[in-house]
Amino acid sequence: MDKKRGIKIIINSSIIAIIISIYLLYLHYSDTSSFCDISKGLSCDIVNRSLYSEIFNIPISLLSILMFAFILIISIYIKNNKEFSGFNKKELINMIYYLMIFNLLFSLYLVYIEAFVLYSFCVLCTLLDIIILIILITIIRLKREK
Repeated sequence: MDKKRGIKIIINSSIIAIIISIYLLYLHYSDTSSFCDISKGLSCDIVNRSLYSEIFNIPISLLSILMFAFILIISIYIKNNKEFSGFNKKELINMIYYLMIFNLLFSLYLVYIEAFVLYSFCVLCTLLDIIILIILITIIRLKREK
């Protein structure tokens, strides 16, 4: 995979993830029902308003916005071949890689909670999980090209 294409995939995926996370944050505090509240087994509302949707009273969707915004900023620096706070391009790619590994593990924990504790899946959360996989696979391919 050529680096420009890979970075574009990461940038576009991050933008989509930020938009989804903003909507999930809105739903977290909103009294309205979401469009993805399909049934008891497929309900963004059940998952997004559960006890497990926050860490230390901070919504996971807010943390998601911050994380994907950080990845977006780093990716733009990589695309423009600039350093970010003293980190070079290779170090920034590694930073995204380790962030995505952590996020994948955390996502697996949340999928476990959805499946075996809440008995309900959030369609938008699942979409974010897929975006995490897309970014991780892309960054692995970029790391191999060195």
